[in-house]
This record gives sequence, C-alpha cells and structure tokens, in this order.
Amino acid sequence: MILIFVTFENREDAEKVSDYLIKNKLAACIETFPVQSHYYWKGEKINTQEFSGIIKTDDGYFNKVRTALEKIFPYEIPQIIEVKAGNVNKSYLRWLEESLK
Repeated sequence: MILIFVTFENREDAEKVSDYLIKNKLAACIETFPVQSHYYWKGEKINTQEFSGIIKTDDGYFNKVRTALEKIFPYEIPQIIEVKAGNVNKSYLRWLEESLK
C-alpha cells in the first residue's frame, strides 16, 4: 500500500480529481481536508487556503495515478508525493485491494 500526497486549489478540484480516481479504480480512498499553505511561487510569498489530499492505493499504481493526475490536475506544477505505508492491518489492506478490482 502507498499513500500519495497532493494539494488542490479548492474543494471542487479535490472532488473532481477524487471522483475520477475512484471511478477509474486507481485509488481505494482519498481523504481531503482544508489546509493553510505557505510558499514562494515565481518570486512571490504566498499564504493561501488549499485542500490537501491523501490518496490510498496499491504499491504498483503510482505511475498510473501520477499519469492521471498530470493529465487532469489544474496546477502548473502539481505536488505528487508517494509514501510507502509501513504496517497496515490486514483487513484494511484486503479492502483496499478489493476496491481496486
């Protein structure tokens, strides 16, 4: 199992991308929540409200998810970060695998 961290400009984009990934069985679950982001973009200091997302999927799906995100993502440079899950309870892992079939 892997977790893929992404950031969306707003709730609508988070829902659009989440719906696409779930519908196409690229993710078993996506959690989204509001965050306050602070960063520099093109020389300007930015403080803005965004939505963060955690995509839960199978180890072998990263490239498929990344390709899908790059096609539909509204940001010029999307954040797409993979983190491998260490210990996952077996019943949850079974559910995840079944959700992707």
